[in-house]
Amino acid sequence: MVTRNARLKDFITDGYPSSGLAVQALAEDHVGTYILPFSCERINGEWRNRITGETVQANVLGWREVQTGSRDSAWE
Repeated sequence: MVTRNARLKDFITDGYPSSGLAVQALAEDHVGTYILPFSCERINGEWRNRITGETVQANVLGWREVQTGSRDSAWE
């Protein structure tokens, strides 16, 4: 099992992405840490699902830019 610290090292944990930038988010809740299964963006101080616009209901610990050319259309 991957530890919290091992996951954090792959993400940016200080600062926020530029507005409108699609990112992959590392979140934490009562279950543990996990990568959200959808791309996110930060809008008006809130993390949101990039496709639905819904507010993320977990604590986002870090982010990294979505890699273009992904086989999963949810990340684009």
